[in-house]
Amino acid sequence: MKYKIEQLKSANDAVVDQIKRLTALLGEGNRPLSGDDIESMLNSSCNFFFVAKNPEGKIVAMATLIVYRIPYVKKSIIEDVVVDKDSRGQGIGTNLISVLIKKAKAENVSYIDLTSRPSRQEGNKLYEKLGFKKRDTNVYRLTTDNIIE
Repeated sequence: MKYKIEQLKSANDAVVDQIKRLTALLGEGNRPLSGDDIESMLNSSCNFFFVAKNPEGKIVAMATLIVYRIPYVKKSIIEDVVVDKDSRGQGIGTNLISVLIKKAKAENVSYIDLTSRPSRQEGNKLYEKLGFKKRDTNVYRLTTDNIIE
């Protein structure tokens, strides 16, 4: 089956519903995206949102490349890579990540980061196969509802 990977530039209601369906696969506790959320993301100059569509035009995978500058380098991060369960094992994830890597190179970034839960074994194998190296670092998160004042 032939899939088409493209950068999403706009989202109608059907596209929003398909993105919500894929977002749910990322894990529990994710707040459903609204159409306004998606439009805001698509209109951001630092976000590049890519999707893979099957021949019928259904979105079966997605990933986001975020490009930004810090004081000493321009860098990027890949976020929320997800492939629909029925479409896995067909090389879609590999092709999608490869497109994001090419986009990052075109944006002249020095490096690309991504994170992946250890339990996502297939994804971790894919990232290593594509040349990503596991880093020895700590990742910290502070949710805004837990800010100590």
